[in-house]
Amino acid sequence: MSSYTPEDLKRRAFERAAWVLEHYWEEQKNVQPRAARVHSRIFDGLIHSSLILYGISVKGTGHVEHLVPCSLIRDQAFKMFWDDKDVGAVALMLQRTLKIAHITKEEARFIDFDLGLKTTMPEDWCFETGAVTARLDVAGINLTLVDPSQTGTTPHLLREA
Repeated sequence: MSSYTPEDLKRRAFERAAWVLEHYWEEQKNVQPRAARVHSRIFDGLIHSSLILYGISVKGTGHVEHLVPCSLIRDQAFKMFWDDKDVGAVALMLQRTLKIAHITKEEARFIDFDLGLKTTMPEDWCFETGAVTARLDVAGINLTLVDPSQTGTTPHLLREA
């Protein structure tokens, strides 16, 4: 049994991911043009899906959707490092924005292709204040929220969003 609480393990996972991103950033920070030269799916191996599960579509499942596209999150982390933010600040940004929902394949196609939001957020969305559910909100996708106190366990459903 771990001597860490579920909250500690979650915090450490986000700090670890931020630390890894910082190391990638350090290795390429002087390369021009500036870009995040690391695959956007890096988070899949660093943070277990049970720690970032936000909700489940009321219409069903079949596709795992990142609420904020991973490429935007990765790019924001690099931007924060270029702006002299520390690992702690990036870890907090990751904890706020790195979330997934189980939605249907049809809902995913609607977001990606009909709305054109596969790798972007709606216009005027902001990392600091924007709702992480903005793409799903625009698509009219309703979620049953997962109880965040059940981190790392079988999801406990709360209510529709």
